[in-house]
Amino acid sequence: MALSNDMTRLLNKIERRLGTRQLQLPKELSKPEWVNVINEETLETFSRYFPHALKVEINEIASKKGDYWIIDEDKIGPGVKILGVKDIAWDEPKNSAIFGAYGYGITDWYVQPMDLESIVGLQNAADNISMYNNGIYLDFEYPNKIALKSSFNIDVTKQWNSFYLWIFVKHINLQTIAPTKMEIFERLAIADVATFLYEELKYYDGLETVFANVDIKLDDLRTKAESRSEVIDILESSYVSFANKNQPMIFTF
Repeated sequence: MALSNDMTRLLNKIERRLGTRQLQLPKELSKPEWVNVINEETLETFSRYFPHALKVEINEIASKKGDYWIIDEDKIGPGVKILGVKDIAWDEPKNSAIFGAYGYGITDWYVQPMDLESIVGLQNAADNISMYNNGIYLDFEYPNKIALKSSFNIDVTKQWNSFYLWIFVKHINLQTIAPTKMEIFERLAIADVATFLYEELKYYDGLETVFANVDIKLDDLRTKAESRSEVIDILESSYVSFANKNQPMIFTF
């Protein structure tokens, strides 16, 4: 089955929306150059609001330096750019086993007897343990340094050399963008390409030569380029929502 998000298809759509097919643009402004605009600008901006999340094992991508692990982006994959850290991967069974042994983990209720007396006993035990629970969280220092801290601000980094965590990275290509988010991404890409073309072509509009006067009609391109601020407003108002699984809406303690 073909992947749904295709760069060639996106470039063709941008060309249709901008109406540039008949302009016979020079090589420096042709569709292959638009790929660089999308990679360097559109993907960069979109990733700041809707980043791609990767689950990684710390001992495979980082080296210890003092109280911090230093994440090596090259070990994650070619072209990866770290934007931030989401959290410890609590959904990873290995993490529950590691941290649980030291009083930082969680209780798996599904392996416990579920009769009323057992539930009451487990709840009482949980209430009692919670008074002495250290808690644990990630201390992230941009661009690639992380440490583990307890709720009492005690550095516990040295206790573990291997665990899983979720990190935010820039989308490398279109394949990691959900099809349901492609509509707003396409609008951003159209605005970015329009800005690129407008800024390059505006110096030729109205130019007089010995052959003719150059009249490119840049008003439509400028209108498309100016729509970028509108798209950014939509991203800013919607990225903290239940539609963005990488931006939690509810925190519990």
